[in-house]
Amino acid sequence: MRWAAVAAVLAAAAVATGSATAAPALRITSFRVLKADGRTPAAQPLTRGTPYRYRLDYRIGGRRVVRVRRAGTLWSPYRDRLVEIAPRPQMADPGRFFAADSIRVGRADSPGEYRLTYSITATDATGRTTRTAELRMRFR
Repeated sequence: MRWAAVAAVLAAAAVATGSATAAPALRITSFRVLKADGRTPAAQPLTRGTPYRYRLDYRIGGRRVVRVRRAGTLWSPYRDRLVEIAPRPQMADPGRFFAADSIRVGRADSPGEYRLTYSITATDATGRTTRTAELRMRFR
């Protein structure tokens, strides 16, 4: 019976040690299209030639400052890469953050479904965590 108790204590210690050295916690909480004012949600289908904005909200957990890298790509209905989004990496404290910018689909551009893919990577001494989100937008 004593060996079972010792094994249980060692297993719990191994789990605690593993979680203490885990990569930084990172979570995307929302990803949406807004009207040009940056506050009002835009209803789909969207109109070509009208200015819109995207907003991606995310959280970084833990207790340490982490290095954050963000990158995004806007894809056409024909799977052409239209825009690359690559802000410079930055250091960030744990907490709530967001990324926002304009979406420009001109009146002369093709109607159809455009996709905005966005990745966030948080890195610290214990490892790296990457989260990716995709926003699908129908333009008429």
